Amino acid sequence: MHNTEKQKAFILHVIYIALILGLGYIAIKYILPLLMPFVIGVIIAVLFRKIIDYIEKKIRIKRTFVSIIILIIFYGLLAFIISIIGAKAFTFLKNLFGQLPDLYRYTIEPALDKAADNIIDQFPDIKPYVEDFLLNISDTIFSFVKNASATVISKITGLAGMVPSLLIKLIFTIVSSFFFTIDYYKISDFIMRQFNGSSKELVIRLKDKGIGTIAKFIRAYMAILTITFAELSIGFLILNIPNPFLFGAMIAIIDIMPILGTGAVLLPWAIIALLLGNAKIGIGMFILYVIITAVRQAIEPKIVGGQIGLHPIITLILMYVGAKLMGVLGLLLLPVIATIIKTLNDEGTIHLFN
Repeated sequence: MHNTEKQKAFILHVIYIALILGLGYIAIKYILPLLMPFVIGVIIAVLFRKIIDYIEKKIRIKRTFVSIIILIIFYGLLAFIISIIGAKAFTFLKNLFGQLPDLYRYTIEPALDKAADNIIDQFPDIKPYVEDFLLNISDTIFSFVKNASATVISKITGLAGMVPSLLIKLIFTIVSSFFFTIDYYKISDFIMRQFNGSSKELVIRLKDKGIGTIAKFIRAYMAILTITFAELSIGFLILNIPNPFLFGAMIAIIDIMPILGTGAVLLPWAIIALLLGNAKIGIGMFILYVIITAVRQAIEPKIVGGQIGLHPIITLILMYVGAKLMGVLGLLLLPVIATIIKTLNDEGTIHLFN
């Protein structure tokens, strides 16, 4: 009878955990994206809370005015930086991919023809095979270049269609950040009044651990970004690439984005360099990409796991599962959630596992 009770308790425990995980998945996958402007507003309010508190105490100005001034400066600087980087990136990509067909027609194709003529001169008997091979490879490369160019240009141009939706989200994000920042303590006090006793203590611990874990997560990825920047800068210096530190910084930032990574820049760069006959740059970019990818795969779980207190293999599994289930958001959030749960369990606030 005692064993039966234990089995029932175990089954109920598993069902409880599965239910919590299921509700968490639904919340992150479907509800969180809908509320993202307000989530970002809360994050901005939390980030600037201490700065605003300090200025308010020092110069004796109402929190409302300090909050408005700080946020106006923040959004002004952000808009300035994004507009400069965005305009340059947009122009660069559009010009690059717009010129690919002409690059093939006037540079790559003549180079292939010249190489074929040299081979035919040396081995006249294989002329039909070389011509047939050249025709096939030319059609393949031209088709690829043309399609890639058209696709990228259409995607870049298609961003214009997303402007109204992005503008609405941006407006709600900015407005919500002002409200959350100005009335941070009123809102937080109202929320805390809805809880009593142990539930209130749990909410406070969740907030503290959550903020602390996210801060550690940011530090971990800043360390990874720094390492990637150093690798890229050294590689570009060896390859004599102009402005190696500027390109290193830009590509390191891209590498932090899971959907893109360094391959989004280095691999096309390597292919174009090889097609133009610059073997040193082409092979160098491939080697640099392999080194950066290998190093990141090796250090990311260890650095992130070390910062947030999880074993590297657990961190790696959580990042992989999170990315598969919920995309980029899951990749970032699942290790954070697991860390918060582990910390609360270790402290005895909750009791999910021994």
